[in-house]
Amino acid sequence: MKKFVRIRTHNSSSRPLRGAILVDNWAICRLGSLTPTRECFTTPRSNIIEVNTVDAIQNSRSKLRMKACFATKNVPQSEWWTYIPGQNIFPVRGEGDRGEAIATLPFPLVVKRVFGFQGRGMELLKNQKELTEWLQKHRDIDGWYFEKFYNYAREYRLHVARYCGVILSWRKLRTKDAESRWFFNSLNSNWVGTEHGLFDKPKCWSAMEKAAIDCIEATGLDIGAVDIRVQSNTQEDPKFIVCEINSAPALGDLGIEVYKDIISKIIKNKANE
Repeated sequence: MKKFVRIRTHNSSSRPLRGAILVDNWAICRLGSLTPTRECFTTPRSNIIEVNTVDAIQNSRSKLRMKACFATKNVPQSEWWTYIPGQNIFPVRGEGDRGEAIATLPFPLVVKRVFGFQGRGMELLKNQKELTEWLQKHRDIDGWYFEKFYNYAREYRLHVARYCGVILSWRKLRTKDAESRWFFNSLNSNWVGTEHGLFDKPKCWSAMEKAAIDCIEATGLDIGAVDIRVQSNTQEDPKFIVCEINSAPALGDLGIEVYKDIISKIIKNKANE
């Protein structure tokens, strides 16, 4: 008898998936949720298939864990630093790296929350003076880290899944009235698909797809969305960096239909392993 997949999500746009996917096995799919498997079933079940384990979700929620995972696959990503108060030194995560003094950091820098979403709390720090002022205002900075700013012209979101590769792609286009134009998010951008004239597929698309797949493998997720910033196609060989992988991306009508199909396929593949 077919069974409904238990969907646990922190993004309201994913809720139409609840009660919408029928499979042959007992299964749970987490989209940003940390709900333990045992809490998803009224009676104990065995041989439950998990799409996005709790540990994989943790790897994507914490930007520091995420970056460490990316490094295991050599995923192109921004340089980054944490900070030890009172030392004026920014240690880099990496064996044998002594870190950098404030004066030698490659400004501008972006300060981000370790557990952040939709760019909330992000700031662009253009020089040493702005960084020093920011540090003076934020005495408790355990929940923050710093990245080198890459002023690449475009940003794309590649939805990717284990067994399937890239399943859906969008380009983010800043709205004309966007006040902050140094980053892209769902509040200051519109989204266009691959068939749109402004999608402007990057010359390095195959490398971007590989990086997105590497992100899934590195974090242990089964399905998620990878945000990638890339140089303009006016460059002969556009460079790119992976910003993050998101286990609870916003989903419109098309995303819901694609995820229904792909989640079913992931569960079937896992059942056959």
